[in-house]
Amino acid sequence: MGGSHSGGVDNGFALFVAAQQQEAERQRRENELREREAALQRERAENERIQREMREQAERIERERQQERERLQREQERIQAELRQKEEEQKAAAEELERHHREKEELLQSNLKLLQKGITPKVWPTEEEWARARQILAPGEGKVHCAITGIAGSGKSSLVNALRGFYNKDLQAAEVGVTETTGNITYYPDPSTEAPRNQFVWYDVPGAGTLSIPGPQYFNSQGLFVFDLIIVVMDTRFTTQDVAILQQCEYFKIPSLIVRSKANQHLSNIMHEQLGYDKDDSDAEEVEDYKTVLEKAKHILIESTRGSVRTNLEEGELNPVQRVYIVSADCVRGVILFWRAGKKIKKAEMIIDEWLLMRDLVEVISKPRSN
Repeated sequence: MGGSHSGGVDNGFALFVAAQQQEAERQRRENELREREAALQRERAENERIQREMREQAERIERERQQERERLQREQERIQAELRQKEEEQKAAAEELERHHREKEELLQSNLKLLQKGITPKVWPTEEEWARARQILAPGEGKVHCAITGIAGSGKSSLVNALRGFYNKDLQAAEVGVTETTGNITYYPDPSTEAPRNQFVWYDVPGAGTLSIPGPQYFNSQGLFVFDLIIVVMDTRFTTQDVAILQQCEYFKIPSLIVRSKANQHLSNIMHEQLGYDKDDSDAEEVEDYKTVLEKAKHILIESTRGSVRTNLEEGELNPVQRVYIVSADCVRGVILFWRAGKKIKKAEMIIDEWLLMRDLVEVISKPRSN
């Protein structure tokens, strides 16, 4: 019996040990499984991290490629735009060169014709003349620079004074005289305070055809090509020098007006010498006779002036229907003072084209100058 009991105990202990060993084995396996799962999770996480980094890298590479494609596209567009611009510039330069050659040839042919007729040819200003001319203009924005020019003694300075509403004796007036009194170009701002007359700056230009200013060099030497408007003043005759100035105005595309000055003197001479009217022999009651003779004198003066100017314009290959304004300084001043202050115009019966001149001066400057 004792041996049997001892064997049972041994068997039970053996079973206990076996059970303990099995439990330990089970726990070991469970630990191994947990470790494997943890390792798998770490591996999956690492794989996911690697895949995420690969995706991000691929996306970054794609973005960089797209940016590079866009940069290349912009660069190509820029190069194409530059090529188109260069082609346009080359085309424009070729057209400009062609135009320059054409104008040069036309100018040469025109100058040959003018020389054959004894008229001063057109000459492009030198760089020195351009630089000097720009210094002539009065300072200030929005000004209209108007040159009053013509042969010596034609009444330029008196017209400058009249256009500004001044008498020749006024302190602000330009100097006048029988001989040429203007040695240098002098500018006189218009004293008006209302537009558009306050925009005008009047320039008294030395007379053409004097010993100090030879005709052929007159236009360029006086820098007339920088002005916005040129008024050519004539007295008794419309000369080749006047025609030359107008030709240069056309050449430089500068608006120009022709003015015959001293109309009151010319009318008095016609009334006395051609129509036999003598105011000293006329009674005060013969006012109607005076007006009739005056109208006849105006008609003679207008027809003879316009006919002479038309002929000279045709010979100079200029527009023969260009208007010539027949005015006197007294009446011009009267119109200006009437506009400015409502003053009564003295000797208003002597007016011919003064109102038209004032109107057209404003109209000319309102038109943009072509280049």
